[in-house]
Amino acid sequence: MKQQEKTSFSTGASEQNSAHNSAINRREHGGPKAAELLREASGVSTSLDRKEIVEKILSSSRVQVALNELAIKEGMSEVAALSRARRSLHSLVAVQKPLFTTLFDRILAPMHTNAWTVDVDQAALRRLEVLSRDNMLVFLPTHRSYADPFILTQLISSSALPRNYILGGDNIGFWPMGSVVRRSGAILIRRSFGDDRIYKLMIKEYLAYLARSGGNLEWYMEGGRSRTGKLRPPMYGLLRYLGQALSIESSKSVILVPVAITYDQLHEIWGMAAEETGNAKKAKEGLPWLANYAKMQSKWIGTAYVRFGELMSLTEVMHPDSKTPSTIEKVAIEVFQRINKVTPVTGPALATLALLAVRNRALTLPEITNLVSPLLAYARKRNLPTEVVDELDNHSGISDALSSLAKANVLACYNDGPEPVYNICAGSHNIAAFYRNSAIHWFISRAILEVTLLHTSRINNGKESIFDQGWDDAHALRDVLKFEFFFSEKQKFKEEMRQEALILDPDFFEKVQRAEERRNMLYQAPFLIAHRVLMPFLEAYVIVAELMVAKINQSIEDSNEFIADCLTVGKQWVLQYKIRSPESLSQELFRNALKLAKNRNLLEQRDGLQEDRIALKNYLHSMVAALVNVESLDQERCEKIKENEANE
Repeated sequence: MKQQEKTSFSTGASEQNSAHNSAINRREHGGPKAAELLREASGVSTSLDRKEIVEKILSSSRVQVALNELAIKEGMSEVAALSRARRSLHSLVAVQKPLFTTLFDRILAPMHTNAWTVDVDQAALRRLEVLSRDNMLVFLPTHRSYADPFILTQLISSSALPRNYILGGDNIGFWPMGSVVRRSGAILIRRSFGDDRIYKLMIKEYLAYLARSGGNLEWYMEGGRSRTGKLRPPMYGLLRYLGQALSIESSKSVILVPVAITYDQLHEIWGMAAEETGNAKKAKEGLPWLANYAKMQSKWIGTAYVRFGELMSLTEVMHPDSKTPSTIEKVAIEVFQRINKVTPVTGPALATLALLAVRNRALTLPEITNLVSPLLAYARKRNLPTEVVDELDNHSGISDALSSLAKANVLACYNDGPEPVYNICAGSHNIAAFYRNSAIHWFISRAILEVTLLHTSRINNGKESIFDQGWDDAHALRDVLKFEFFFSEKQKFKEEMRQEALILDPDFFEKVQRAEERRNMLYQAPFLIAHRVLMPFLEAYVIVAELMVAKINQSIEDSNEFIADCLTVGKQWVLQYKIRSPESLSQELFRNALKLAKNRNLLEQRDGLQEDRIALKNYLHSMVAALVNVESLDQERCEKIKENEANE
């Protein structure tokens, strides 16, 4: 893998200011005033106040015509429609005033980001500086923490990039936070605006105004912080509005910038995990919440890694004359796939991947090393971004990763025996899963290959039928998991599976013709991972499927009530060891399972409903059984390795 030029720096206030100044002075653009010169060149007016921008947008004849048409449709007067539009627009419009950007950078930002050292790809940041001169950049980062926009703003402030306008939720609009962020470039959007067509029109027109002005944008397409550690399904609304705004007017080409922000650990994950398993949110955003959050963030907890994915021109892919014009949905999925491709494999991800699948059994350091080392070798063979875990090549590096998780009460370490042993702390499985899931997308194709290969090892047919059977099995599992992971299109996915097969064994396609060789390839593999990767998701889906079947031919009308039932039943099944993975108890996973059910028309009454629900339930149980078989083979394989080592 090509070595990236990275910079690490503390996000503490005094050190951060020094980093900002030295970074800007090093730029070829002309010293400390470079960023301000670029902001002026971008065309974004910093002299207008919010009310003036509102009136400027509302004075457009196009906006007036659109408002008059909406007034007729809504059955209100033109004056009432204009008044409502003015209120909506005033709640949206942001400005960038020096006093408030200083407050944002020197007070709010450190309150959110002191917990990490930031590791960033500086070469990519410099390329973005050049692009920003002639293009409008739209940064689309992952969302794991309240700190995400503060970290990204600090990086941009340390470069010669103009400051972003950040689109976020109005839950942080409380005083004085709202007053500061709205005047430092934050556009606060209502969390829910349903069929409010006037509000939607004002969002589109404000985006058109920003596109015409050329200001860079930033927002979080997941719509909220991920509770599972992996990417959530994208929310298409803002991207669609931006696409519509481009059809109105834009002075620059619009470039989408995928951004992966990955954390070694998060303080706030404990609150998110509690909410994910059904507990009420402890405190609504406000001054007391902000004070508690700042106190929590004052303790350093590790590194935040910022990586920029392959860029995409929204102007080109959405242009009517494009050879392959894309839909907004395809664009969003492609952005998320590009984020996944630059998301680094971290030490906590590999450590928790090793420990989560052993059902609370404690492992020694050598046992964990034996699990992590082949995963690291596999990642390097695939040229995955592993530069942040080079220290895991030895016991010492892995021990450090385990110790940091133990200090955070994610792992328990028992030191009183002959050697230390580690396991997941009671009640911390969802926390550990969050860290594991940051890298889990790298192992999905391998996991599907293992399941399908073990299944076909029990079939003794000719070459063509085996290939057909294996592909059918892989595609069926891919279809079940399509609301969890961002798979490539079918033909590309098939090629990815072929590449996985060749990594497993260079002679795969010769050996796979013989039934005895198909199982043997797995038995001789340096690691097996399907049960570690897929079990939590399929067990969550089993819970949903079982409860759907229990509602004999009844529609599922209240998804929140149904998910609450899933949590209740799931907690009992974990206690009864009917469910192997406590991290399966996740509202996010249950909601994705319901999306699958809706996609298969399993939520509303119809002929054949019960039969189809039972068919899904049976399939999911068969897949869990297949994973148990992979786990048994893995245990058999590991025991044989230990026996051979003992005899040497």
